[in-house]
Amino acid sequence: MDSRVTLPDRATSARGYRARQSALDKIVREDMPRNRREIQEAKEFGDLSENFEYESARNRERELIARQSRLQSELRDMTVFDFAAMPPPDGVAGPGARVTLRYGDGTVRVISILGDWDADEALGIVSRRAPLAQAVEGRRAGETCVVQLPDPDFDGEFVEESITIDAVDPLSEEVLAWSR
Repeated sequence: MDSRVTLPDRATSARGYRARQSALDKIVREDMPRNRREIQEAKEFGDLSENFEYESARNRERELIARQSRLQSELRDMTVFDFAAMPPPDGVAGPGARVTLRYGDGTVRVISILGDWDADEALGIVSRRAPLAQAVEGRRAGETCVVQLPDPDFDGEFVEESITIDAVDPLSEEVLAWSR
């Protein structure tokens, strides 16, 4: 019987949630008031039909309103999840697991898979929505998978990498502390 906890469809750590909330707060408290001042200043330049500054500020206002609306919706639909409450991964890669990967060239990388908005390259934290996390999800040590990763030599290009899972372990205390 699988003792894994199933994450809600939309789940992130407390840290990931706070980061999005901070982005929304910045829009509401800093960006929008600044934009309102820019619109007011641009109005003072005269004829609005040929006023580049006014049009530019109004376009920025529309962008800010759309971003505010999107962030509010995302935050409303997101569940804050405590990854420390997850049982050990039972050897299965997925959210709540630390996965040791071996690439075709022998390079070893350790990733910790968390929620939708969680990522920290220095700690190896990867969002469960990232292609790498999705490629290894449900696999066990010894299994190999192929994942498409961005090609570092060409912007917008992808390369296929063969990856072997060397180990699946519980999240480290450092990653759990980061997620809080």
